[in-house]
Amino acid sequence: MPGWCLPVLRKMSEPTLTGSQDAEKRTVSFDYIKSNFFRTARADGVWGGPNGHLDLVIAFYSERPPIPQHTVQEISKAGLGDEILGKRISRDSIVREIEFLVSMNLNVAISLRAWLDDQIKQMQAIASSTTAAKGGA
Repeated sequence: MPGWCLPVLRKMSEPTLTGSQDAEKRTVSFDYIKSNFFRTARADGVWGGPNGHLDLVIAFYSERPPIPQHTVQEISKAGLGDEILGKRISRDSIVREIEFLVSMNLNVAISLRAWLDDQIKQMQAIASSTTAAKGGA
């Protein structure tokens, strides 16, 4: 499946059909509109599993070093000086910041898996051809 399209069949109201109305060429159009909350986020990993409604719940997170909660810096005649590292208050761990959570039913999860498999195959083919073109293994 090309692009980002993840088709899932479900009952819905009768769509407006466009194009030719003969039995071979019936079509339906879809507009993709970004919500007010649309954003791009990096995913370094996921955490989740099935919930009590048998939906698959996936929390996407990004990893980063901790940002200090408190720092102290010297003041000199020239302005702000060096940080006094011994007075820094910070987490003692790597932060996994949950960016967003996605919940989906089994049919959508199966469609997502098929779509991911197809995208991975395409990426592997591109990587192989790029490596071969560069004279790599």
